[in-house]
Amino acid sequence: MKFKQAALVFSVLATLTLPFAAWAGEKVLYHEITDNKPDVGVSTTVYLGDRMLEQRRGQWQECIVPKFESAEKYMGMGLFIIKRGEPLCKTSPSSKYYIANYINYPDPRAPGTYEVSLKIKGNDVRFCMHYMGMDSYCTKGKKIGDIDTNPYFSYTPSTFQQTIEYGGRNGDVLKFTYSEFSDNFARQSFTREFQVDLSQGNVAAYRGAIIEIEIANNSSITYKVVRNFQK
Repeated sequence: MKFKQAALVFSVLATLTLPFAAWAGEKVLYHEITDNKPDVGVSTTVYLGDRMLEQRRGQWQECIVPKFESAEKYMGMGLFIIKRGEPLCKTSPSSKYYIANYINYPDPRAPGTYEVSLKIKGNDVRFCMHYMGMDSYCTKGKKIGDIDTNPYFSYTPSTFQQTIEYGGRNGDVLKFTYSEFSDNFARQSFTREFQVDLSQGNVAAYRGAIIEIEIANNSSITYKVVRNFQK
């Protein structure tokens, strides 16, 4: 019986660990980089208002993404919040805890974003808030299938990002919006609109980025990046 239980725990841990190993071979973790997306030469489709190009500064981190919402009250006190689809990430390879990108304990007496530990027992998973040196507030038991292990790109604070968004089509004219970001917030003075007249060609070029347009209508655009933003 103990052997079967140990095998099950190993299987669960492998489920959580192997996906990280798989994409760790493709992404360098916890190393600050300038990342461009999409890749050059790849045919990509986006819709009205979506980002077509993005250059950002930050690092890839190990993250757990819950597929559920949770707001647990502990001993009649404040709520410990877990948000569906919002990643909780380790900030270093040696870290024992995960960090949310939102306030997970909004109690007015001690609000903040507290570290979260992941507790695994058999097929059950719990998220526990690390508070005052101990794992105190915990979610009710969830299953391994209630979480995803996905790569997540964490922006470096006070760094510079660039994007181009699609603004739609009017006749042969395509509209785009270029934005510069700091701390993931657009600065209005660095947001510009520009246009491309398809009767003059199917290439858009702005701030060093070059895009080859394949198909475009008023709701979507299919394109390839020829060259990313120039640093």
